[in-house]
Amino acid sequence: MTTFLLQVSAAGFAQRITLNESNASLEKIVAQIRKQSGYDFIVNARSLKTAKPVSVHVKNATLEEALTICFSNQPLTYVLEEMTVVIKDRPRTLIQRIIEVLQATDIRGRVTDEKGNPLAGVTITEKGTNNRSISQNNGEFTLRNVKENATLVYTFIGYKTRELKLGNRTNFSVSMEQDIPSLEQIVVTAYGTSKVKDVTGSVARLGEKEVKNAPMGATIQSLIQGRASGVNVAVQSASPTSPISVVIRGASSLSGNNQPLWVIDGVPDYSTSTTGNIQNSLYNLNLNDVESVDILKDASATALYGSRAANGVVIVTTKRGITGQKPTIEISSRLGYMQQDFNGYKYMEAPEYIRFADAAAREEAYRRGVFDYFTRLYLDEQAFFNLNTSEFNRSSFKVLPGAYYEGNTNWLKEMTQNPLTQQHDISLRGGTENIAYYVSLNNTNNEGIVKTGSSRVYGGRINLEANIRRGLKFGLNLSGSSRKTDDKDYMLTVLKQIRPDIPAYNPDGSLFTRDPYTENPYTTLLNTQTANGQIFNGTGYLEYAILKELVIKTAFTANYNNSQSLTYKRKGSTFNTTGSRSWSNPKIQTNVWENTLTYAKNFGKHDITALVGYSMEKNNGLTYSMNATNFPDDDILNDFSSGATRGALGETFTENALISEFARAHYKFNDRYIISGTIRRDGSSRFGPDKRWGTFPSGAIAWLLTEEDFMKGKGLRKIINYIKIRASIGKAGSQNLGNYDWITRVGSSRYNENPAMAPSSIGNYGLQWEQTLMKDAGIDFGLWDDRIRGTFGVYQKNTDQLIYNLPLPPSSSLTNISANVASLKNKGVEFDIKVDVIRKNDLTFTVDFNASNNVNRILKINGITKQLNFPDDYSPYMTVKEGQRTGEWFGYQTARRLFVTPEEIIALQKVNPVTGAKVFYRTSTENIGDLYFIDQNGDGVINADDKVKLGSADAKIYGGFGMSLYYKNFMVNTTFTYSYGNMRLWKMPLDDVGYVGNYNHSNLIAGRSATLLSPYEAAIPRMTHYGDGANSTFSDYFLYDASYIRLNALNISYRIPDHIFKNKLIQGINFTFQATNLFTFTKYPGFDPQGNWSSSAIGTGMGVDNSYYPSARIYNLGVKFTFK
Repeated sequence: MTTFLLQVSAAGFAQRITLNESNASLEKIVAQIRKQSGYDFIVNARSLKTAKPVSVHVKNATLEEALTICFSNQPLTYVLEEMTVVIKDRPRTLIQRIIEVLQATDIRGRVTDEKGNPLAGVTITEKGTNNRSISQNNGEFTLRNVKENATLVYTFIGYKTRELKLGNRTNFSVSMEQDIPSLEQIVVTAYGTSKVKDVTGSVARLGEKEVKNAPMGATIQSLIQGRASGVNVAVQSASPTSPISVVIRGASSLSGNNQPLWVIDGVPDYSTSTTGNIQNSLYNLNLNDVESVDILKDASATALYGSRAANGVVIVTTKRGITGQKPTIEISSRLGYMQQDFNGYKYMEAPEYIRFADAAAREEAYRRGVFDYFTRLYLDEQAFFNLNTSEFNRSSFKVLPGAYYEGNTNWLKEMTQNPLTQQHDISLRGGTENIAYYVSLNNTNNEGIVKTGSSRVYGGRINLEANIRRGLKFGLNLSGSSRKTDDKDYMLTVLKQIRPDIPAYNPDGSLFTRDPYTENPYTTLLNTQTANGQIFNGTGYLEYAILKELVIKTAFTANYNNSQSLTYKRKGSTFNTTGSRSWSNPKIQTNVWENTLTYAKNFGKHDITALVGYSMEKNNGLTYSMNATNFPDDDILNDFSSGATRGALGETFTENALISEFARAHYKFNDRYIISGTIRRDGSSRFGPDKRWGTFPSGAIAWLLTEEDFMKGKGLRKIINYIKIRASIGKAGSQNLGNYDWITRVGSSRYNENPAMAPSSIGNYGLQWEQTLMKDAGIDFGLWDDRIRGTFGVYQKNTDQLIYNLPLPPSSSLTNISANVASLKNKGVEFDIKVDVIRKNDLTFTVDFNASNNVNRILKINGITKQLNFPDDYSPYMTVKEGQRTGEWFGYQTARRLFVTPEEIIALQKVNPVTGAKVFYRTSTENIGDLYFIDQNGDGVINADDKVKLGSADAKIYGGFGMSLYYKNFMVNTTFTYSYGNMRLWKMPLDDVGYVGNYNHSNLIAGRSATLLSPYEAAIPRMTHYGDGANSTFSDYFLYDASYIRLNALNISYRIPDHIFKNKLIQGINFTFQATNLFTFTKYPGFDPQGNWSSSAIGTGMGVDNSYYPSARIYNLGVKFTFK
């Protein structure tokens, strides 16, 4: 009991009391009486807070009169003792006591943590009384004689206090949430862990709550989309094997891999591809096995990984067993439905297509005056030759008999479906006194978007830790998966182009076909394109504490990847006339051996941690391949031996190795001043002997400002929980090149019909490491009891010796050579904030927001070129020079309209004063309906000198925000992503206006083109077969603002209260509903303002929309059972 003595200097005689209060607290009234009377008051502070509000209006009353009025109808009373007023609980009458006993009941329940593990030692108190109980080892408790409608208070050190009203329940089981202050939370860093307050670098963390809310089908890459500043995640499409790009703080390589280093349970992942095939470990990582994800962004956090840390590091930690915990089994199943947005394509139906093809063919024949492949498909060539000159006009051409068919087939609807997905998981988690284990199995079945397509994945994991003897620990992490796919999604590109007037079947029921150029998709659907693969990861380690402060650890990792792909293309499918078969069998093996020695010691106010380590890595790959063509039969005689033309068995072997030495030191003084440093030295076989080694140091400082005495004032401490200021500088490396680019290689050839050897590539003996110097500064803060938490940071990344494939002169007979050609700078600003808007026992509402800005610029270009062209030198969309941004579009500017009259075009033509010949403004085939290009230099001619900057493919700002609502056992969570200020190339109309072909086209393009509409009405320029009018030349006409806001994920879940289950075998049931990509706000006219990109390298890749895959909404329902 806490008792306060409210004391003032006594006046020595009674004073008159005057009060005029309505609905005032008794505490306030007592304070006024004390002041006016001079009496001392002794009161139980807890009892005073239970008093009812008081309304009192007296003037010049005696002390006793005033007290009598104030304490009437109160659960408290008073006693006057000389110059002291003692306030105490009012005694209950005998009748009141009998009623309370009759109404009292016994409460039984069980207390667990968030994972369902029993909590012993929890105090359960009936609020406002001394009635309490303590939970036992199994978490169970009994609280006797509890009043009706009482409130129970659950308290336990390290956990958030819970208050729950009794209501009509008698079984009162609850789960408690850990209450770890933000600064005390643990993050995983390079080769270890650290408390948030001790971290000197920029680190973002996704904990168990964020991971378990991931929707079905999500990968570890898509999980972090929109969750942390400085992390730009782009998902290419809705395909289960869609490439996903993750770029941290801007791209650091011109042509290489800009993806971060992924470290899974301390072991670097060597999947360099962003594609979701069996060879990519990230796509085979089951998110139900993941405990947390830590994103390391600056040099202080990443430099210990040296040669692979220039693009940042993402550390994934999988679930572990818990020593002393009874076995817990979780079984979950989810069913998903993918709703494709095919309406976005809006391809022409047969009548409209015939009208369009006829108009395009007539325009082509009329303008050129000759027939070619395209016009011969639709117009009668012989009738054209019989025409008189006076009869030569567009309408006089005759349609070729049989040019059009009587079908009207929507091939996308005919061949595709809204696929279903199933995912099933089972896991076992627990431990004995010395052993902890986690075991899981999973199975995912995906139907394909294209009918008959499918994908099946089986996977499993075993994580085991054992204390062999005092100080000696053994660990084993095993994981593997097997995938089998029949991928038909490649047909989406074909289906969009197939003519709608082609019928699916002949009158006799056979598949329709006419010639190799008129494809029937049903034939292509029967093609075989299967892939089977297995991947295995195994890590074993021994850890021994030589002393309490000194620990040595050795770990060996083996990764094995084996896959096979088999393709058979039937006759008449995809321009295939003879049948073709191909087979490929790549095998990849990686071995890593790491050894570390760690020292950690506290000396009073001094904390020291140090680490030294050595590692060796070796990767090798062996690929066999074979192909054959000219098969007599598609169904029986289609094995390799039946192919009349067989290629030789191909064999490719490649390997690389890396040796590393590294060290780290971390010093903290008085729990507020921190300094750390790392150094790593890597030797890579990818460079020549003289350039093989790279050294990568870093240093960082941090100041925990709130640990200073001047920040510990009571008023200030209520507002500011913590402020940490940090800064770092360091260097990281990258080896973005092939295994043998430094060596001149030769390949097989022929000379005078005899076998010969010839150079296949030119090596560069002087190739050296790409090196990135990173500078970072930031402030981390927590305000108002951590209700507001956030971070603000700035950074700069300077990358030198960028590797790029320089073009070689044609006389060399080779295409390019790898060289260190440029320097690049990224700089940016980051901001993250999370606010607990409501934080109560049963109700929590949190909002979070993050924003990032990154700008990059080429500082210097060395070598034989002074500019870099993207995506290639033949048709560049970007030309980058020194001092320019890499994301700038570079091309022709238009007047954002079409030519509408011939007079406009004639007025722009000039005459050569020397030859008297016409000088055309753009081309000799220019016509109404063509784009109106702007002559930037005023010379009267549109050529390369008129190219200008057209905007940037990089967003000015990007990020994400979300909301989370927790009410008792109910949860709603949303994640939004956004991007602002980037221009995107919608490549589909750019391609279509320059090549009509024997294809169908989108109504969004052909239906709005000057081929069908007048130039006054048209939004798309005239479409031609050979690019007449130069409309397919890259210009700003096809660049669009791709800013967007998207509801990326919606998660709703409900957990049935534990007390519902009388059978203690079942500990809980969770129901979930999840949806992704529900809606997008954007002005972008293409199918997706973010997806369908071609490459994650610097340049146009991320900014080009190839429009080959539809966007999709995905819905899924799930249930999870927990048994113990």
